[in-house]
Amino acid sequence: MNVSRLLLGVFGIALAGVFFFDASQYPRAAAQMPMIYAVAVALLSLAMVASELRFQRRASAYRETGTTKVHDAVASDEANDASPAPRRWAAVAAIFLLAVAYVAVMTTLGYVLATALFMALALAILRTVKWTFALIGGAVLIGMVCLVFVQFLGLPIPLLPSFL
Repeated sequence: MNVSRLLLGVFGIALAGVFFFDASQYPRAAAQMPMIYAVAVALLSLAMVASELRFQRRASAYRETGTTKVHDAVASDEANDASPAPRRWAAVAAIFLLAVAYVAVMTTLGYVLATALFMALALAILRTVKWTFALIGGAVLIGMVCLVFVQFLGLPIPLLPSFL
């Protein structure tokens, strides 16, 4: 069983629940989109948990019957879970701490600057995307969120730093 996927699915369900109940306090028009996203995330996370549990049950049945092909695949999957790279765990922990700091400084630095800094630091830690694509993707993401939440929904998001 891939414990990481199972825990990610459970975390996704919990996070979706928090966002759903938090969005229920928004004005009716502003609450619709976050609630839809929360339900979608919860359903996808539930599917991830169900898939992992079904795979575990199927793998146990194959182990009992002595099927080697599936057993070898499950063994290699468990070997991958058993020895995660320490650097990868450090990156995950660092990005989690960055996310906490991002939420804490968003009202001070504003959405645009805080998001740009968070994305730049997270991508620098991961090193999975070229900087040109990161800049284009970050600018598009920040622009789309501003367009949807500020222009269409009219939510009071602090866009610029409070000290300006």
